Amino acid sequence: MRQAQTQSEAYRQTVRTLYAEGMSLRMIADQLGKSRQSIQQLLARMGVARRPRGGNQGSHSRHRR
Repeated sequence: MRQAQTQSEAYRQTVRTLYAEGMSLRMIADQLGKSRQSIQQLLARMGVARRPRGGNQGSHSRHRR
């Protein structure tokens, strides 16, 4: 049981880190094999503030200038 709990904690940290680094919900979902909605719900449960839509210019953005 402890191993499953640790994996869950690691998974949550991975999602939080990828989002903080600028990845979109869709990109995170694609990378982890999950739905965009499941990533969005997880971030909400963790209390992570959402970024505005469509304006991301982070290091992972597909629309870098």
